[in-house]
Amino acid sequence: MLVRRRESGNGAWVVFLHGAGMDGHMFDAQLPAVPDDWGICVWDARGHGSSSFDGRFTFADLAGDLAALLQTMPATRIVLVGQSMGGNLAQFHVATHPGAISQLVLIGCTDNHGSLSRGEQVLLALSVPILAAYPWRTAVRQSAAACGTTQTTRDYAERTLTATGRRRFLHVLDATRQAIRPDPTYRLPVPTLLLLGEFDRSGNIAAAMRSWPDRDPQARLVVVAGAGHNANQDSPDAVNAELAAFLGW
Repeated sequence: MLVRRRESGNGAWVVFLHGAGMDGHMFDAQLPAVPDDWGICVWDARGHGSSSFDGRFTFADLAGDLAALLQTMPATRIVLVGQSMGGNLAQFHVATHPGAISQLVLIGCTDNHGSLSRGEQVLLALSVPILAAYPWRTAVRQSAAACGTTQTTRDYAERTLTATGRRRFLHVLDATRQAIRPDPTYRLPVPTLLLLGEFDRSGNIAAAMRSWPDRDPQARLVVVAGAGHNANQDSPDAVNAELAAFLGW
């Protein structure tokens, strides 16, 4: 697993977790906004970007990678910033490692524990088979178009998805479904900022994020104007401003 890292001068860290089929460079525009005394960690998760692995991609392995990485940080405060799959992973880590994380920022990410309608359950179960039936180039173009409202974001997504490849991407999507564990009684244990692109049409993300604060007092939603699924890439200035306000930068 490839990790780009800057050590912390004050014990505080921000860890950026990218989405499925993306890589750590999706957060390049956020890095200059991090204060100089904060530590930064950006990874290419296994099977993404410059990281490789042998065998089938599993969510348990991904979660184990994150837990092991965080153990290497001498920290008094850790913030996880996760986009899409990275947000599912961040939620999972907070739920399984109580007290380890101080705050969460979730970008274009569904609620791991939110209720699912029968229709949403069917779509979740069929998402991988449906995508597997698509011509790969068509799937890449349509997925890239959903990722961004700007050409720069769409071009980035098309490059990274192409590099990931059909077989690995389908494994990643299938594995990420394991993070979805509906439990209406669950509440986030830490303050959480939800960032939703105004034009995010991926899965049930928009509906889930808009209803999330109604059931969870720790969650606060901000809709990022003009942005798609990769809101931090489409509207970096707006997202950086929200990060600064939420994290006290």
